[in-house]
Amino acid sequence: MDVLEAGATDSGPRGGSHRIARVVAVAAVVVLAGAVAIGAARWWTAQSARPDRLEILRIDPIGPFAISGDDLPEGWPAGVVAPALRLRTEVAGDPQRATLVRPVGETGSYVTDAMAETEIPAGERIEVDMIMTPADCRTAADIDVVSPLVDASGGAVPMTSAAAEALATALASLCSSGGSAPIISTTGARIDVFFRDRSLIMRLRVTAAGDRVVLQPRDSTGFRGAGAVEATVEDGTAVARLRWLVSPAEAMSLDAPTVRLRAFAVTGGRAYPWVLDLRVPGVRALGAPARERNDGVDLAEVAPRPSG
Repeated sequence: MDVLEAGATDSGPRGGSHRIARVVAVAAVVVLAGAVAIGAARWWTAQSARPDRLEILRIDPIGPFAISGDDLPEGWPAGVVAPALRLRTEVAGDPQRATLVRPVGETGSYVTDAMAETEIPAGERIEVDMIMTPADCRTAADIDVVSPLVDASGGAVPMTSAAAEALATALASLCSSGGSAPIISTTGARIDVFFRDRSLIMRLRVTAAGDRVVLQPRDSTGFRGAGAVEATVEDGTAVARLRWLVSPAEAMSLDAPTVRLRAFAVTGGRAYPWVLDLRVPGVRALGAPARERNDGVDLAEVAPRPSG
């Protein structure tokens, strides 16, 4: 019986190639996993940096400076020079759609210029500039001042808390040189009647620290302001006479009629605005008299306006 000599199986080179293949495969998997992880991290970083809503992120005030003439807010008295700031706002867009925004205009605290609408691209951040002027220095330090931008529907663009605080601080800085509000007291009042038109005439005493005061009657319930008056301050006081047109249908129903005015206290060449309410004294009725008159009539003499 022949015995065949069997040698060891020659598996060295073939086993080595299998091991190399496994190492390469493992390395490829590691590289692929690393690339996926890096891509995911980059995607996550990019997504986390995208805004999640339309919002004012930051407000940087630039200035102050002065505005006058055609740059003044609409309806302000000609000839005054008002303090102003440029507001540079960083706005984050809605992540889903482009949005049009524009300056809010006049608020209870400040006025912005009539800048054209600006488109905020979806998910982008851009800067929007506008000019701000105080409208009422009484509310200059109010941390809850409204947003300086509105969207196409008129809704306020939200602000971060840092942006809101920066806006309030900027407004307070504009009014800081204006001192305190003027003190205004009424020294007399009457109704002037010309046919069916009635005007409330009020004589006022003004105490102010400024060089002069410009008084502008404002609209309020039952009354419509008519013309601005400038009064020079001497020894801290001035006198003025203001006029409001009377709306009998509204004024007659008021238990305590009040009129509103904006007092511009001029200090150092700048006009600082203060919005004040004054009680109309001695009023029982603000309708038309029993017969037509065109002279000044004491308020106590005025009878209700006949209907019809």
